[in-house]
Amino acid sequence: MNSYLILWSNDWCKKLEKMPDNGPIKVIYGGEHQSVPPLGKVMVGDMVYPVRINGGALYLLGRFEISAIDDVELYLASQQIEIPAGHLWDTGSEILIKEKPALGHLIPRNCVNHAAIGAGTALVYDRIVPVSIVEKLKLGPKGKEKLLPLKEGKVSHVNFQGHFRRLSEESAEMVGGLI
Repeated sequence: MNSYLILWSNDWCKKLEKMPDNGPIKVIYGGEHQSVPPLGKVMVGDMVYPVRINGGALYLLGRFEISAIDDVELYLASQQIEIPAGHLWDTGSEILIKEKPALGHLIPRNCVNHAAIGAGTALVYDRIVPVSIVEKLKLGPKGKEKLLPLKEGKVSHVNFQGHFRRLSEESAEMVGGLI
């Protein structure tokens, strides 16, 4: 089992908070965009920690354990979620947010092709990861993990955009201990 961080944009988190979507996390989508990267190497049994970055601080939104990975069309059909006629997900999601806010994070916010399905925690939008932990976070392939680059003690979204970032085992323990 591996553990990963995935960046959720502040804009998306504000929309979820406004709906309100307090979880639990039930799905994390994979696509081909920086905002919704491919699921890549994530597998059944892996832990995913959605995060956001605001003002250089890292916020831990929750924890999610993957129990299955499915084609997005099959998953959406099972949840009775349909893209509004004549729209792609980037514009269709805005319509669903207004018409069906109770769906929350189940709404794909961009073009997606896979759904990681599982069980997660509640969504908490104001949980800051302490700097003392951020400074020790190591990311990367097993055996090649490196410290998360910081600029003047601040986290940059550039380090997370477009990828599920694998945590070292020690880093996963520190992050998991915050929930």
